[in-house]
Amino acid sequence: MYPQWRVGLTLWQQTFNRTGLKFESFAQIKELWRTQSGWNVDRVPARKVGETASSGDNYDLYIFDVHKNDCRILARIDSTRSKIFIREILSHADYDKWIKSHIK
Repeated sequence: MYPQWRVGLTLWQQTFNRTGLKFESFAQIKELWRTQSGWNVDRVPARKVGETASSGDNYDLYIFDVHKNDCRILARIDSTRSKIFIREILSHADYDKWIKSHIK
């Protein structure tokens, strides 16, 4: 689907699709991703995201950098059930457009 980002997307999937992985805090998620990939993750509080029709829309939005920041994975995380809802996988340019229309 995104051949130019296959390595990074596979790494993200291997990192976060592990049995027994608990999402305890933003700091833990950020450290896990940085340790595994060397890339960053940011968080936007749910109240600042202007959408209500997505799965997990009452959870904070996590923005994972992939291949430095060429690609962004936008995901919501339900820490009580250890579930991730992927909202979008976007190029940096598409992310810039998305954030302007969705973040308050």
